[in-house]
Amino acid sequence: MENLVLITAHCPTEEQEKILDRCVDSVLSSNYHVALISHTHVPIHIQKKCNYYFYDFLNDVTDDVSLLGYQFFECGNFKILSRFFNKTFYGFAIYRMFSIASQIAINFGYKNVHHIEYDCELMDKNLILENANSLKTYDSIIYTDNGNEDGFLFGSLKSFKVESLPDSFKNYNREFMMDEMRKIKPRHLESFTKKIFMDSGKVLFGLPPSEERFKRGINFYNRNVHYTLFYNSNDGTLNIYYKSEKSSEEEVFVIVNKTNIININIKPNHWYIKKLGIFDEINHVRIDNSDRVIYDKTFDLENREIIKENTHITLK
Repeated sequence: MENLVLITAHCPTEEQEKILDRCVDSVLSSNYHVALISHTHVPIHIQKKCNYYFYDFLNDVTDDVSLLGYQFFECGNFKILSRFFNKTFYGFAIYRMFSIASQIAINFGYKNVHHIEYDCELMDKNLILENANSLKTYDSIIYTDNGNEDGFLFGSLKSFKVESLPDSFKNYNREFMMDEMRKIKPRHLESFTKKIFMDSGKVLFGLPPSEERFKRGINFYNRNVHYTLFYNSNDGTLNIYYKSEKSSEEEVFVIVNKTNIININIKPNHWYIKKLGIFDEINHVRIDNSDRVIYDKTFDLENREIIKENTHITLK
């Protein structure tokens, strides 16, 4: 067997475990070997399906703002820019997985590694065969939103020639990654991955496969990327942007300074912006989605300045 399919996983909910199970089945039905590496414990019936299973106890994530990239929401005459749509940088965690998988592939004689994220499904087995054939000429295959090297990397599927793997991919180096991430623009993990492969070998870029060939995953609610706090310098206020990620209505409570409760009734497929108050007068914000607390932050002078410097609202 020349091709090893690496599935990386983090499944803290039963819903995510079921989706992982479908992902594993989709690869096995195409008769490829599977290496499943997870930062959460995986049910034994899924483990038994895989050729290799590895649980990594250290889900190394950080909220270091210097590693977070800007994301935006744009509507009408305004645009919100914020580094805090992503609540943590998870690059260290995923590259721990990549290094483990690389050593499995190197030591057990695989020629190619194909990475699939756990919330996806391989619908067409020929996709892996086509990539393996292209790896006879190229060192890696990367998909971007425009099909070119200047596009944003499609992280759900990537293919690599084992003998050409960059050292920073196959040998985990946290300090190197941290230093490089702070230099990269735009500051996203996808940009780091694209760069290390472009620097070390010949990359074939292409458009992402169609849904008929490869089913891409979704942003799970528990990733908390559907909301952000942001600062409005025009009036000195702290605000919240919140977008519905559920198919049903939800009730969100924002508690400011532990006393002032702001209620937002969230309808499916709607977004909301609420003013929380003058930021210099806000010392604490907690967000409760009725099921659990999803955000709890105390603002001292330093934290307040970090928010001001890394979130913006601009008018066209």
